[in-house]
Amino acid sequence: MKAVSLISLAALSVATTAASAEEVSIWVRTSTAPILEELASRYNESHDDTIDVVPVVAEQMVPKLGAALAGGAAPAAVAMDLIYMPTFAAAGMLEDMTGFIDSLPYADALSPSHIRLGTYEGKKYGVPLTPDASVIVYNTDMLAEAGVDPASLETLEGIKDAAIEISALGDDTYGFMYVGNSGSWMVYDFMPHIWAAGDDILSEDGRTQTVDTPAMRETLQLYADMWAAGATHPTTRSGNGNAAVEAFASGQVGILMSGSYIVNLLTANYPDVAFNIAPIPGPDGGRATFAGGDDVTMVKGISDEKKALVEDFITFYLQPEQQVLITEMSGMPSRTDIADVAYADFDERNLIAYDVLKSGRTPYTYANDELFVSLTGPWLEMLETGIFDGDVDGAIETASDRFEQILKRTNP
Repeated sequence: MKAVSLISLAALSVATTAASAEEVSIWVRTSTAPILEELASRYNESHDDTIDVVPVVAEQMVPKLGAALAGGAAPAAVAMDLIYMPTFAAAGMLEDMTGFIDSLPYADALSPSHIRLGTYEGKKYGVPLTPDASVIVYNTDMLAEAGVDPASLETLEGIKDAAIEISALGDDTYGFMYVGNSGSWMVYDFMPHIWAAGDDILSEDGRTQTVDTPAMRETLQLYADMWAAGATHPTTRSGNGNAAVEAFASGQVGILMSGSYIVNLLTANYPDVAFNIAPIPGPDGGRATFAGGDDVTMVKGISDEKKALVEDFITFYLQPEQQVLITEMSGMPSRTDIADVAYADFDERNLIAYDVLKSGRTPYTYANDELFVSLTGPWLEMLETGIFDGDVDGAIETASDRFEQILKRTNP
């Protein structure tokens, strides 16, 4: 009888453990999926609960999540491009994470821009997962051959002069390149020039446009001057990010507007390229970066058990061991206080981007796609008209009006 009782108790214990184990799904855009999948695998191996990672094509994430939320079929959590955090927070679709975030002993070391974009009306809704920062990458051999001092890249005016000098090295050589036909890329690489000068394109709360500033006029004009001088690679106007990297790696381009990922990408795939990176300057100096990447956020209304599991997973991936993994796979950790651990075995050039991330910026907006991403939006139209057509005044005037109209219609 005692043996039967012990067997019954053992069976009951197993059943209770199985019943108490939780599982949550986390949606993530495909570009970040490999990192989150590896983190989830590590977590699942050491915990009874389960994190299920569901990759979603980046362009489909916003409409798919919106439909899932409306239909009551949303995941428990999402690793979301931080630019969309204000929109979903303002719509009341996210779980308040303020208490959890503020309780973390390293809360002040989380990427500031990720926390800012995840904050709405004083409440915090997201935790950084995979930050990245925009930077300049330059070919040190080409600069030396052209007689350009790398210190001259500390102003956009200096970059213009350097680009013209580098372009004089040969018919198939260009001083400057960026991805000029993508609104997202240009926010990433162009806007830091404006921030470095102390200006912005939107107010702090994202509700008012501030397009017409001295920095915007100067930056557009300097880009237009480089284009008119033939110092900018011709496919800048129509190419993509891969084409830009290939042009740089093949020695066609001396200075490329890029991101923190470029260090690991070049060292792994183009080990013979001599390069360095630098912060993005304003027309006359300063330094700034676009803080990109993903925040992990929870969908409003999930159970306390699932909420606790997501918080436990976040705490897990914020630990130094997992931060090293994130750095290895993406080039930058989620925390700004562990450089000695995160970069101990990695290229020290990563630290240049890591240091500037602490003051990184991201536009706080409820209309990101309509303002900045759309091929017919005011942002790309301004860049096209100002840089490639050379009409800076007309570009800014039209963009100011169009920004104003969109903000009046989309502000919550």
